[in-house]
Amino acid sequence: QRVGLRIAEVAQQEWLIVVVPILAAFFLRDGRAFSDVALSFVRTKPQREFLQGVLDDMNQMLAHFIRAQLTLAALSWVVYTGFMSAMRVPYALVLGTAGGVMEFIPVVGPLVAAVVIMSVALLMNYTHWLVLLIFLAAWRLVQDYVISPRIMGKSMELHPLAAIFGVLAGAEIAGVLGVYLSIPVMASLRIVWRRWRMYAEKKRFGPLNEYS
Repeated sequence: QRVGLRIAEVAQQEWLIVVVPILAAFFLRDGRAFSDVALSFVRTKPQREFLQGVLDDMNQMLAHFIRAQLTLAALSWVVYTGFMSAMRVPYALVLGTAGGVMEFIPVVGPLVAAVVIMSVALLMNYTHWLVLLIFLAAWRLVQDYVISPRIMGKSMELHPLAAIFGVLAGAEIAGVLGVYLSIPVMASLRIVWRRWRMYAEKKRFGPLNEYS
């Protein structure tokens, strides 16, 4: 019952799977214009410098985030394809590629990939389907709680435990959208806090010759 209710909750938010990438494409294309508009509202030089630093750091952070997502997808593709080829699962290359691509969609993507892989294996009368099922469950746990937090944490300068906590908290607060945005939001808050401390120090002690 709980699993059915959880799947129903995720299905209600499936429109976000389409909307979020579309909005992301517009923000990536016009990001510089948005930054210029935000800076135009700031009049004082220290505040403009503070906002410019935050925007530059966020731009770099998002680039790291995208690279981390690509790394996770490529790793999933290699693991899926390698294991299924070794176990002689039908259509191993196609299913492995689908699993790697689905890695871009949090929560729903890996679940759909697992369902598709198991469905194809059962329809093709694959005899070692139980081994395949155990592999999918084990890889999901390793990916979600070991590999992903380390790669994301290193790229976003977050501790792996903080990355795990952020994903879990984001899922509880905002569902699929929270999973999408949890790591970038935490990294953005860290950037704002770090830049604000630098701004406060400059305001209190005067300009610094060198700082980063």
